[in-house]
Amino acid sequence: MSKKHLVIFLAVLFPIFLLAQEKYEYVGLILINDTINISYKVSLMENNGQVNGYSLTDLGGEHETRSTIKGEYNASNKELNFRETGIVYTKSPITQNDFCFINTTIEDFTFKKSNKIKANFVGLFSDHSKCVDGELFLSPLEKIEAKFSKVIKKVNNSKKVPDSIKTKLSSMKMMDSINMNVLRKNQTLSVFSKSKKVNLVIYDGGKEDGDKVTISINNKPVLTNFEAKNNKKVITVDLSAVKTSVVIKAVNEGSIAPNTVIVELQDGENTIKAMSNLNKGETTQIDFLKAK
Repeated sequence: MSKKHLVIFLAVLFPIFLLAQEKYEYVGLILINDTINISYKVSLMENNGQVNGYSLTDLGGEHETRSTIKGEYNASNKELNFRETGIVYTKSPITQNDFCFINTTIEDFTFKKSNKIKANFVGLFSDHSKCVDGELFLSPLEKIEAKFSKVIKKVNNSKKVPDSIKTKLSSMKMMDSINMNVLRKNQTLSVFSKSKKVNLVIYDGGKEDGDKVTISINNKPVLTNFEAKNNKKVITVDLSAVKTSVVIKAVNEGSIAPNTVIVELQDGENTIKAMSNLNKGETTQIDFLKAK
């Protein structure tokens, strides 16, 4: 095969190979000291025994954190090992070096077949010193999503639930709600990035209801009274500084409160899908920090 034909062959094969890599998502909780429950989700991709992905801890909470995951899967032994290796973003005020990373081995595990997962984990700081131990409990996301769909159906059939709530729920999907990073008032989302720039992609992810926002970068307005539509608005932000702050202010609440504008953060390595949840006049902040 000539070099030219080889290049063409690889160009055709590579996208197909990527599509063949299936994403496996599990959701549940971690248990610390038999008393502290923290919601937990993992999204994994496996290729020839190598595992990559990310975790979400404290979903929707004050300390929501997304971490990168690396690991190994032995199909013969039915054993999955994975460990958190770094922070993508957090809402917690602690520094990068203060995070406790989960390391675990899940036995008798098979992708697509294991429905109830239970395993012990060891928590380690970035210098590999021990921080905390615990247990994790996970189930496939599609199983939870099926239950969620039944709840939505009951809500839509109920005469006691306002139409405004039904409208909001009808445009939601369980997958989206779990993957969505909710930006609440007076909250700071810290994103760790090695990139030189990031794209902010702003739009209305459901039914257009007239939500308007003003967005400032390092105290300088870049969008004023911007009305979010289904069409996406892209703003490129320079990340040359050690810290770059983006402030989002709700100008109104649209026809359906609260203000819910989608803001996707794309830095070439990670994509974070966030959504404002603000009343008129409230603000939320995103800080981009240089990753170590």
